[in-house]
Amino acid sequence: MREEMLKYCNPTEVVCYECVHDTFLGRQIRRNGTSSNCSLCDSKRKCVPLAEIVERVNEILGTYITEGEHVWRWSEGRIEYQEGDGIDYWVSEIFGCEDQERIVDAVCRRLTSYSDDIQYSRQRFRLNNIGHQWCEFQEGMKHGIRFFNDSAKAFLGWIFKDLDKYSASSDENAVVRLLTPENSPSIFRARTCMGGESVSEITANPARNLGAPPKERAGEGRMNPAGVPAFYGAFERKTCVAELRPPVGGTVVSGEFRLVREVKVLDFGRFEKADLGPMPSFFDSKYHSKVGRRDFLRYLHDAITVPVLPGAERDYLTTQVIAEYLATHCKPRIDGVIFKSVQESAGSNIVLFSHVACDATASMGRVRNGYMVRGPKESDGPCIEYVSDSLVYHGIRQVKYDTDDQALPEDKLLPLLTPPSSAHSLPAGMEGLLDGDF
Repeated sequence: MREEMLKYCNPTEVVCYECVHDTFLGRQIRRNGTSSNCSLCDSKRKCVPLAEIVERVNEILGTYITEGEHVWRWSEGRIEYQEGDGIDYWVSEIFGCEDQERIVDAVCRRLTSYSDDIQYSRQRFRLNNIGHQWCEFQEGMKHGIRFFNDSAKAFLGWIFKDLDKYSASSDENAVVRLLTPENSPSIFRARTCMGGESVSEITANPARNLGAPPKERAGEGRMNPAGVPAFYGAFERKTCVAELRPPVGGTVVSGEFRLVREVKVLDFGRFEKADLGPMPSFFDSKYHSKVGRRDFLRYLHDAITVPVLPGAERDYLTTQVIAEYLATHCKPRIDGVIFKSVQESAGSNIVLFSHVACDATASMGRVRNGYMVRGPKESDGPCIEYVSDSLVYHGIRQVKYDTDDQALPEDKLLPLLTPPSSAHSLPAGMEGLLDGDF
């Protein structure tokens, strides 16, 4: 196919660095080209053979576009049409110019693999190299080398490289936000109370009983392993209550907290709107790697907010390792993260990591003949404190469910419509569903 394509290229035709429009490609031509009269503009500049550019564009298109799907439209009759755009549109996008430019016409006329009569669409997302690395990272945390994992560390280092530079030109859009006692919004934290004793316990000392738990009582969470406490809160009381998923008839007690010193937090929500700099050139050999990283940084926000079902806490390992990396290896050091709530669509959550959210405690280690206790390291104390008289009691009257409804194929529907002969015909562990335990 390459030989057939090159038949249509006159070996004497050359293109200068100005006519290609793409800055990256232009720099390459200026560096490696030969001085000659450009076949497109007739100016004497550094040039490269047109056949070489056509070949590179053909390789890019092979990994970037595919033939558009044929669909039917009912408008004044049944009409079939093909989704997508002409090949000239995609070639102009590669060069970063209008499709009327001479370079677009010159390349399109020599692309033997593509037709003017066919519409093309961008290829759907594929699990490229970064996708495979992400899957390997997750697999390694759950089932492989969990500690001293150099591969995981290198992957996270690459993902979060230059984190503080994204949208750093504007404080309103900076991905790494500096929250201070003066500019931070109110932060709320709540607990579910299953009885009057729980309410009385919180009321007696809300600062202690609503704050981050001590390390010996710290359970496993999205951003912390068991035994490593963290402060989980939200910027709205409503979000704070919803995140607990309390039962109908239950009671939730929430309190307001405020920062007492500044913290640096990574705002995953801002990734989706962040200015990550100019798009890389299609002619850059690292194009797919760079674009994949940009896309993945936005995808990561969804990945860390996926609800984890009871009994599947192992799925927290990935986000726990990410949090530990941000708190211990990232530069600048990150004190917490902000991410969207999956329980309240307009709400946002904040997690403050242990090193800023908790008091330093004495450490205990076992030596040969017993235990050795050392005093706590010097610490500035928690970065957050309870706001007096801010307790609110929430009686849970109703829970609303938002579902994603999809039609089942008929071959999948039949087994659902056939009642089981007995509870024993259900999968193990699901017999109770017949009695309405759902």
